[in-house]
Amino acid sequence: MNPQKTLVVRLNKKFVGYLEQDLQGKFVFTYDSNNKYQLSMSLPIQPEPFENNSCRGFFEGLLPEGELIRTYIGKKYGVNPKNEFSLLKAIGYDCAGAVSFEDYEESPKSLGSEYIKISGKIFTNEGLEKYISELPLKPLLTNSDGLRLSLAGAQDKMAVVLIDNEVALPNRDVPTTHILKPEIKDLDGSIENEFICLKLAKKVGLNVCECEIRRTKNLKFLLLKRYDRVLKNNKVKRIHQEDFCQAKNIISTFKYEREGGISIKDCYDILKKTSRPIININELTNRIIFNFLIGNNDAHGKNFSLLYINDNIEFAPAYDILSTMVYSELTKKMAMKIGGYYEADRILPRHWKKMAESVGISYTQLKKMIINQANILPQELKNVIEEENIKNSISNKILELVNKNCEKILKDFEKNEI
Repeated sequence: MNPQKTLVVRLNKKFVGYLEQDLQGKFVFTYDSNNKYQLSMSLPIQPEPFENNSCRGFFEGLLPEGELIRTYIGKKYGVNPKNEFSLLKAIGYDCAGAVSFEDYEESPKSLGSEYIKISGKIFTNEGLEKYISELPLKPLLTNSDGLRLSLAGAQDKMAVVLIDNEVALPNRDVPTTHILKPEIKDLDGSIENEFICLKLAKKVGLNVCECEIRRTKNLKFLLLKRYDRVLKNNKVKRIHQEDFCQAKNIISTFKYEREGGISIKDCYDILKKTSRPIININELTNRIIFNFLIGNNDAHGKNFSLLYINDNIEFAPAYDILSTMVYSELTKKMAMKIGGYYEADRILPRHWKKMAESVGISYTQLKKMIINQANILPQELKNVIEEENIKNSISNKILELVNKNCEKILKDFEKNEI
């Protein structure tokens, strides 16, 4: 075992195995013989090593997406940005979920308490504005000495902690508790868009992550509480998670179904293996309907996740939900097909019926769920906009789109009884 090409893999400080880079530069993962903790649905506990093709999807999926982000990280840490092993070694201490990577040890052991005291340096107003404005050039706080943070996803974002309810830069080895998202470049109102959609999802009974809009003197941002963290007495504990691409060993590049990624059927198949399949499948069905009606065409495989809580596998709260259809420059094709089509305007009752049959759920029940959401969404959206006092161009566009989609689908079902 080459120490320079070997990383200790831990879950919440518990030693689970080794990740190695072989002579061809590929991953090899081996569980420790005494380990009892499974990293992924795609990585069942076994004595034999997992070669690259069997484990890359999980480990690569922990890294931030995008060539620019990886290039900057490579320059910051002096590693090849195309070398995924080196990137994990550089920034893999605070990944999504409870996975962390450390340099090779001869005889690694599980460490102390899973709970870590929250500590860090609170940002000044000017300092926070500076960090946010520099995110496109210095992603993931990689300009901060000592921090090793990895956030999957392509959008500029910061992983932070809250101290006395103020945004702070965590001290080294302190897990982050919140994710900060600035406005997405060239997508006006993206902060309000995601905020409205998450609040609306909660209104109609979906399980969503907690969020709020905050402001500095000159900037605003969306602050989301990490659902893969537990806070207790000013201490934080990681909760293991993986997204659906990782669960199926699919690398981030292929997260869209049309590129070989996750399909709606894959989503149902994954949730059938969870601890509460009936409840989780019902939640998934409602999310699919909700994303369709609000015009969220970016609901791909990395935007659905699992949580590993004690010995249970649960469906993680919804996140990264926004109405993409209100932006003319974004694709009109959905991330996953419904009844054989990616285009929402082609979907008719018979396509929902085809979807129901393909995933093994009741079409009669699916139809009731669709009609129910279509009936209540417009008014609940108005309620959100009023209660949160977000009356601007983006809220008006979302309202117009949701009204149009709900009206159309109700008429379609009224005319196309099956």
